[in-house]
Amino acid sequence: MYKDLHFEYIKGAKKSNVKFVLLHGWGHSLENLRPIANELSDYDCYLIDLPGFGESPQPESVLSVSNYTDIIAYFIKTQFSKKDKVYIIGHSFGGRIGIYIGANYPDLISGAFILAGAGLKKHKKLFRQLIITGARGLKIIYKVIGKDVMTSALYRKYYERFASSDYKNAQPLMREILKKTVMENLAPIARKVSVPTVLIYGENDTVTPVYFGKKYHKLIKDSKFYILPTFDHNGILTAGKYQVTSIILNNIKE
Repeated sequence: MYKDLHFEYIKGAKKSNVKFVLLHGWGHSLENLRPIANELSDYDCYLIDLPGFGESPQPESVLSVSNYTDIIAYFIKTQFSKKDKVYIIGHSFGGRIGIYIGANYPDLISGAFILAGAGLKKHKKLFRQLIITGARGLKIIYKVIGKDVMTSALYRKYYERFASSDYKNAQPLMREILKKTVMENLAPIARKVSVPTVLIYGENDTVTPVYFGKKYHKLIKDSKFYILPTFDHNGILTAGKYQVTSIILNNIKE
């Protein structure tokens, strides 16, 4: 519990001084990282349902990535001793949190493994840029005339055509969290990361493309960067689990 905010987690049964804290992506739950945890079963793995996902209740207010980071930092402080070697494994949205922890709470962890980490701005094609600009303009117009843009037939058509599945599938408050999250560029935060960081991206990932990993690699001092051929955004957690866990095990200190 953090500031009366409850979340569910599963604790590993091993008595190892190496602890893995696994953070899932947006719209996922701890179950999506279970294949990775199963391959790391010689160590203690803590699988977390982040607030608003899986079995964890939705928060009562709009959280930022920084807020989620504080929650996980508090969890680490209260769960582990200073003798433990704690490693973050963050996929996509969880990777955002991992980067934040590496920058703001470096004393709490021994390293971070960022799997298909999000948090950077995509290279938008011209058509996509025009659509986004048009939607923003429509919102401004409706605000000026004192009407709710959500009642606009044109806006509803835009929503059905261009809104992401993550946005469509989210509850209203979680949509606000998603909007707040995707608006933040983590490049300035990444420059402050001061823990050993390993970046792993799938070659065929279109959600968080390989160039995200390349940029993070440049921003994060002394980081390591791996590209897994043939795998996409979620495939690195399933078919790619053996490659991912092999990289992880080769980059930890017991």
